[in-house]
Amino acid sequence: MEDFNARAYVAAAAPMLKLDLTEEQLPGVILNIERIAALAALVLDFPLDDASEPAPVFRP
Repeated sequence: MEDFNARAYVAAAAPMLKLDLTEEQLPGVILNIERIAALAALVLDFPLDDASEPAPVFRP
């Protein structure tokens, strides 16, 4: 996800979500989107084979 631009994402998504972000809020929102993208990359990079299936019932 190295080509992901959090600033551009926030600029595009905020109006669609009807979020009126102030200039003071933008750095924090962008930082959190960058963190979310980094966590998502960990999940997406986890290797799964084609035969992997989710469990029908969660049992911790």
